[in-house]
Amino acid sequence: MEIPKVLIKYDELIKLYLKDIIDSHAVKDIHVYNMLKYCFGWEDKCGNSINAPTGKGLRPNLCLFATESLGGSVKKSINAAVALELIHNFSLIHDEIQDFDEFRHHRPTLWTIWGSSKALMAGDVLRVIADKSMEPLVDNRPEDASIYLKCTKLLSEACLEMIEGQYLDITFEKEISIDLNQYMNMISKKTGALIRCSLHIGALIGTSDKNIVDIFKKAGTDLGYGFQIRDDILGIWGAEEHTGKPVGTDIKRKKKSIPIIHALNTASLEYRKVLNDIFAKKEVSDDDVDTVLNIMDNTKSLKYSEDLAKKYCYNSIDHIQAANLSEESMNEFISLSKFLALRDF
Repeated sequence: MEIPKVLIKYDELIKLYLKDIIDSHAVKDIHVYNMLKYCFGWEDKCGNSINAPTGKGLRPNLCLFATESLGGSVKKSINAAVALELIHNFSLIHDEIQDFDEFRHHRPTLWTIWGSSKALMAGDVLRVIADKSMEPLVDNRPEDASIYLKCTKLLSEACLEMIEGQYLDITFEKEISIDLNQYMNMISKKTGALIRCSLHIGALIGTSDKNIVDIFKKAGTDLGYGFQIRDDILGIWGAEEHTGKPVGTDIKRKKKSIPIIHALNTASLEYRKVLNDIFAKKEVSDDDVDTVLNIMDNTKSLKYSEDLAKKYCYNSIDHIQAANLSEESMNEFISLSKFLALRDF
C-alpha cells in the first residue's frame, strides 16, 4: 500500500529531534544510550551507524499534523511529538520482554541481545527522557507555560492508561471468557490512549478553540480503536514478510484479540468447547493454531474484524470533518485513516 503523506512529511524533522534529545543525554561509557540508538535503527548491536527499518511513527506524525492543520507551528509541537514517540518505544521495549518477542521489524529485540534487566532499564531511560523532551515547550510567555502544563498532564495520564491497558491485556491471556466491552476498554487504554493523546496535544498546541480540540480528541479515540483492531487482524493473519512475525502469533500467545473474542461468542457449542480447551492448555501447538484458524474461518471472524476496523477509522474521518480543515489537510487525514484501516503491516 502507498504510505500516506502524513506518515512521511515530518519524518526527517522527527528523526533529527529524536537524535538530538538522546545524544544530549548520552553519557560516555554508559551503553544504555547505544541500546536506544539500536532501538531506533541508527546503530547495530556493535555501535556501527546504520539506517534500519523502524515503525510508522504514527503518534508523533499525528501530533504534528494536528498542530499544522490548525495553523499552528510544527516547531512548537515537535518536542511533544518526540515525547510521544519516546513513550511509545519505552512501552515497546517492555512489551517485548513481557511477550517474549524476539524480533521487531526483522531485527532482534533489545532483551535478546542485552538481556531483560538492561532492556528494562533502557525502556525506563526513554520514559524519563520523554519528560525532559517536553521542557522546551515552555518559554517566558505565560500562555506557553499553561500549554506545557496541560500537555504534560495529558501525556502522563495517557502513559498511565497505556500501562493499565497492557496489564489488562496480559491478564486476559489467562482468562477463558472475555466480552467485547472488556476488550474495547482494554484497547482504549493500551493502544488508544497514546493515539488519542497525539491528536489531542497537537490540537491543543495548534488552537485555543476548545471545541476544535475536543473534535481532534474524539477522532483520536476512534482512530485508536481502528488501529488496534487492524493490529489484531495482522497478529493472526498478517504475512510474516510484512509483520516480521509468523501467521497465528497471537493465537499461540492466547491473546484475547477481537477475532478470537468474536469466534468464542459466535461459534457453535462444539467449536466453542474446542476453542476453550485449546486456550486452557499451557502451550498452544501449531496444530492448535490451524484448528483455531479453521474455526475462525467458519465464524467469519476475519470479515467481522475488518468491518469493525474500517468502521472506527472512518468514524474518525466524520469527526475531523466537523473541524472545517483545509481541503489539503482533510484529504491527508482521509488518506491516513483509510490506510490504517486496510494496512498490511
